[in-house]
Amino acid sequence: MDSVTQFALGSVIGVATLGRRIGPRKAAITGGLVATLPDMDVFLPSQDAITDFVSHRGFSHSLIVHTIVAPVLGLGIGKLFEGLRTAPRWQTIGAVWLMLTTHALLDAFTVYGTKLLWPLTDYPFGLGSVFIIDPLYTIPLAVVTLWALFQGEWGKRIGRAASVGLVLSSMYLGWTVLAQQLMKEKIAGILEKQAIAAEKLLVTPMPFNTVLWKGIAIDGDRYVNVYSSLLDGPEARDIHPHARQLSLGDSLPDPAPAEAVARFSKGFYAYGFGKVGNREGDGDILVRDLRMGATPNYVFTFKLAESKGGAVRQAVPVKLKRIVEDGALEWLWVRVFDEGATRSETSLHHAYTAQTGAEENNAGQ
Repeated sequence: MDSVTQFALGSVIGVATLGRRIGPRKAAITGGLVATLPDMDVFLPSQDAITDFVSHRGFSHSLIVHTIVAPVLGLGIGKLFEGLRTAPRWQTIGAVWLMLTTHALLDAFTVYGTKLLWPLTDYPFGLGSVFIIDPLYTIPLAVVTLWALFQGEWGKRIGRAASVGLVLSSMYLGWTVLAQQLMKEKIAGILEKQAIAAEKLLVTPMPFNTVLWKGIAIDGDRYVNVYSSLLDGPEARDIHPHARQLSLGDSLPDPAPAEAVARFSKGFYAYGFGKVGNREGDGDILVRDLRMGATPNYVFTFKLAESKGGAVRQAVPVKLKRIVEDGALEWLWVRVFDEGATRSETSLHHAYTAQTGAEENNAGQ
């Protein structure tokens, strides 16, 4: 989840577990800072963009690592605040453990992938039932956090508010899981009516809500995007097939970077070719994670190699900028309520050509 949400979750846990002893304000700040620690892995150096991509939410998000680290942090925090020096050590250690582990567990509800059991396994757990930014989850926690920051002394009202905030946010997560299952059944039915045999099917919410959902079906050398709302009728309109261009992977001198994306995305990936220049066959070979974003505006698209004059040269993987998609937020809001507002998906090939052409023109000015 986003940093604001993770800070707010840690803050409310801090208030609920430590607020009575050190006051709501100090407890909220302590909880928020501790809960932010797992995301410090973004500052660790990596050899290239794909390594950075698959390494995030690694050891720093491991429940095993959190269990080892919690006593060290807990004992340090216990000495820092006078109100905790006389408290049982297990209480402070337990509070810190909750601040850390709830960060990782919340991240695992998103689709990205979180290595909860590292080093036993590097499998990236990702349920995909909630978008990385969801106001309905965050608002109750943010309200309690702001209240606590202005509340120096402990009181029953702030204690009850912290409990209510945690209950409401947890209930909302439960709703996202239920909604995901409902939409998975609905989208599977849509695909069946269209005679699309999905080898894999992933259903995730569109940004900022749990009403409009996107299904991604893998069908051999193509993938199919299906957009459907909880409010839609039984007829399917918003279906978009695209080529995965798997043959491009066979031309790579070093397939390892592409294979890393394939593993991390759990098979929800596709290749693309971005034409560069005017000569036929010249361009960049790309790979993209289909789980985050929508064609052609994917969050994670990487350049793998360059094709020029019939020869393919491996490149150091580079993450491409997202395609600027005018009207995306307006469409999102309208589509939640209007199933007739179908999405127009430009192929990544044409979008990339337009993007690189614009960059070349800007560079020449």
